[in-house]
Amino acid sequence: MAENSTSRISESLQRFSGILTDAEIQQLLAVQDAPLPSGLRLNTLKMDSDVGIQDLAARYGWQVSPIPFCEHAWTVESAGFPPGRTIEHRLGGYYLQDAASMVPVSLMDFRQQHPLILDMAASPGGKTTHLIDRTHDQGFILANDASQSRIPALRSVLAGWGGINFAVTNFPGEAFGNWFPEMFDTILLDAPCSMENLRPTPGRPLRETTHDERLRLQERQVHLLLSGLSALKIGGQIVYATCSLAPEEDEAVINRALSAHPNAFIIEDVSEKIPFHTPGLTAFAGGAYHPSLRSTLRLWPHLTGMSGFFCALLKKVNPIADASGEPPSREFSRTHLTTAHPDLHTRVVAYIASHYGLDLPEIIQIHQAKLFTRHDRIYLIPTAYLENFETLPFEFIGMALGQWEDKQLQPSHEFISRFGHRFTSGKILIEDDQVDTWVAGRDIRHPHTDLSPVGQYLLVVDRDGRTLGLGKLLQKRLRNMLPRTLI
Repeated sequence: MAENSTSRISESLQRFSGILTDAEIQQLLAVQDAPLPSGLRLNTLKMDSDVGIQDLAARYGWQVSPIPFCEHAWTVESAGFPPGRTIEHRLGGYYLQDAASMVPVSLMDFRQQHPLILDMAASPGGKTTHLIDRTHDQGFILANDASQSRIPALRSVLAGWGGINFAVTNFPGEAFGNWFPEMFDTILLDAPCSMENLRPTPGRPLRETTHDERLRLQERQVHLLLSGLSALKIGGQIVYATCSLAPEEDEAVINRALSAHPNAFIIEDVSEKIPFHTPGLTAFAGGAYHPSLRSTLRLWPHLTGMSGFFCALLKKVNPIADASGEPPSREFSRTHLTTAHPDLHTRVVAYIASHYGLDLPEIIQIHQAKLFTRHDRIYLIPTAYLENFETLPFEFIGMALGQWEDKQLQPSHEFISRFGHRFTSGKILIEDDQVDTWVAGRDIRHPHTDLSPVGQYLLVVDRDGRTLGLGKLLQKRLRNMLPRTLI
């Protein structure tokens, strides 16, 4: 790090001098020179975590160590092949995520089998995929983001992950408390913040923030938190998190919510879940916070080796009086989704069973979904949306299952990618020297198979058993059906 850069960053840290010693500030500056290791969280919807990480590490020459507070997650200490360039990553087999970003969802307790969950500021979707995993895709998630420009990234991540029980919405998070008071069992508020995490990454360099900027953000964060608390059921949990260590955006926000509603919620002690954190502040810059703020957690980069992060787990214990309002409404018929005709339902179930050996009714029952159609396409739509939010406009919902054509089903990439590892038939093996050709999006000429090519859709696998997407078996070639966005 250049001397003038070190001096500038050091000056920006001086406001923490009452919290950190001079030695700790120097340690913090030193860790900023070290590259941040990749965190990897496996998609347990698609692969067995223990076997999966062993296979990945052996295949790509990775040295990995488990992340102690997060299930199915590892730090990639060194990599012979970049984790962001594998076919498994492109097909949603795992998510690359700083370990600190795995803390918020790791704090939550999911005692119900089918909880209603609100992710108030969900894009780009990493923590939403973590919510899907923690609930085994059996809790319905309303994944909201206020920025329309961030919706495509959120939609892409969730579709690639293979979830069924979610809907993506685009509304101000501040409104949910008025629209849906005491509706949700669990809420995640990963609040928009200054990103003053004190640990640079290639995609997120350090930046200076001003006192006015932090206070402007605080106003919005307070409104979002109060909205979330209002939308939360009594006895429910909300995690408030930021990737900022600025007290104005962290303890001060929760302190203002406590002052406004002193008996509405408590801060739960999470020290056993994250034993290496530093307790939250009870005073900063001459101001005092409620003593219970010590139960929040600060993740300082020089102590954890991760990015800077702040988290608090709050439990609602009493109602919050708030204004009420009607949410936006759209007749469900305007989505052009209609319940699948019983005859089509029977044909799809029978086809999937006979061609792929998969029990679709079991999937529908476990995930509490229903088959719907729109034009010639078939979807799995979560029942929880239909029962609780049927007229709430959404940007994207559920899983595309495929489309019926010429007496056969063309499965969607999302369906194949999610459930392919459970297929007992309807598969075609490609050789090791053909994998690179396939992954590059090209057809396989003269595939080796005993199957008679009649234009059937097959799951493509290699000798390691990896799901490599959908292919169509034609005369003299296996047509590549990988989405162009993945190539």
